[in-house]
Amino acid sequence: MKKSLWTELKREVLFGICFAVLLVFAAVPCQAQQTTVSLNTTELVKGNTVYATINIDNVENLDAGQFDLVFNPDVLKIVSVENGSIGGTEIPVQWSSVDSKTARVIFNLEGVSGVSGSGELAKIGFEVMSDGEGDLRISNGLLGNTEAKRIDTIWGDSKENGKEENGKEENGKEADTKQVATPGFEVELSLIGLTAAVCMARSKQR
Repeated sequence: MKKSLWTELKREVLFGICFAVLLVFAAVPCQAQQTTVSLNTTELVKGNTVYATINIDNVENLDAGQFDLVFNPDVLKIVSVENGSIGGTEIPVQWSSVDSKTARVIFNLEGVSGVSGSGELAKIGFEVMSDGEGDLRISNGLLGNTEAKRIDTIWGDSKENGKEENGKEENGKEADTKQVATPGFEVELSLIGLTAAVCMARSKQR
């Protein structure tokens, strides 16, 4: 009789432990993977053409976007801008010069119901005209989804020659590179303006 009670007690204790473990796992929310955009470059050698790749990771339902690529015009000159690709879907990009040291890249996935995954937004070719620092960085980034809402994104991480910089400002302080999701009229208006800019750029090319 005592043995039977002892066996039953052990079962109840074991059941209680298993139940507690399940509660712990249930209480921990599953975190969605963060969308990140990073800049990958190669070593700058005078006289060569180098390429800067704009990488994107863990994006969901991407529909449109834009970013500025800032560089040192005394060292680098843009010679080409190539389309990107995410999960086999081409990202058609348009670009224009904002000033001598800034190029603006925009894109809109017409006829596509959003794209998800990881890949490249664009590939920028630069002619290295002289020795010095290229000072390549991304700024003013905006990504929108199929609902015309801003995608929460971390921008500005760069990798060059095996070194990685996590959104540092020139003075060494941490740059505020996280783009907080703020759905609403203001964001939708920005994305509508972005789409209009893409359409205007395409009409000019025609």
